[in-house]
Amino acid sequence: MRLSKLTLVALTLGIGIVCAKPGPGLSIRGLVDPADLIIAGRVERVHQTGAGAIEFEGREYTRLDLQAEMSVDETIKGEPVPFRFTFSYPRPAVDRMMANVPDGGLAPNTYRVVFLRKTTTGYLFVSPYYPSLPAAPKSCGPNWQVELGEDAYHKVLQRVLNVLCTISSPEEKRVALFSLNWNQDSSAAPFLKAALNLPQIKSDPVLRISVLSALLEWKDLSVLPLAEDELFRPSQPSEGYLRNLILAMSSLDPRISVPLLSSALKLPDPDVRGAAAQFLQYTKSESALDSLLSALDDPDRNVQFAVMQSLGNVTRQYEWRPHTDTTESDPLWMACIQHWREFGAQRKRTKS
Repeated sequence: MRLSKLTLVALTLGIGIVCAKPGPGLSIRGLVDPADLIIAGRVERVHQTGAGAIEFEGREYTRLDLQAEMSVDETIKGEPVPFRFTFSYPRPAVDRMMANVPDGGLAPNTYRVVFLRKTTTGYLFVSPYYPSLPAAPKSCGPNWQVELGEDAYHKVLQRVLNVLCTISSPEEKRVALFSLNWNQDSSAAPFLKAALNLPQIKSDPVLRISVLSALLEWKDLSVLPLAEDELFRPSQPSEGYLRNLILAMSSLDPRISVPLLSSALKLPDPDVRGAAAQFLQYTKSESALDSLLSALDDPDRNVQFAVMQSLGNVTRQYEWRPHTDTTESDPLWMACIQHWREFGAQRKRTKS
């Protein structure tokens, strides 16, 4: 099963989520469809009105009752609300570093699209993990000839994309890109391709790699040369986003993906080599086996682990995948290494 972007790269969405274990995958459609009210505007003020208790995933936490005041530019879904709109919501009062507990709220002086469900007493966020998304109050202007549609989903998508081409911080732009779901938001592809020419995206390796990853996942091969330059650029800080690029490459035709990922197995960064070894299995191609076998003696243990996991999955020899808790002195680890060495030797004899 392919890993979601959230599994690959944990980010804070500007709403206080910092998880040791990731929350559910982000989906704009998954936020739009169940919402009773979607509003876009500036969060002017947030203050506490009370406290109590709240249950989350079978545990009880202290609850903060909060009230937000917004200047609403547009009601995207639901009954229109006044320009000055106030609503109340609860959230757990927890240490932000606690694993898998949402600290979902709203930050003052930010422009957001907010997703709400009506209750008998007020509102709840559609998702405690993603109560809102960054947005831009202005469009990108007449030079951006990308019309996405007038339904609520496309209006939200357009608002989020506008963050890329209007005045906003690099973090807001990264979160806007992170909000895109590779399986659902392919209509954003023409917009992202045009965004590659924006100065802020050109100058930010994480933004560039994020855009290229999405476009490759959507099978736009015209950006493949740029993606190769990013992958094989020496000593580039990418904050883990090269994993997303390698993952996107693995979805291409194996005649393209296997040589690229095989070359990545020889790069100096062990994290990149590990990602290449891990995602070679997604090519579902026997041609990946020789490259994986050649990386069996990688000096980095994590890379070796990824190599053997992929070898076991591609060949369906699942019993020869080591466990994560093994050590190099563990008999199971050494048995797996020996098995794949013998497998490689037999493969060479068969081919000759």
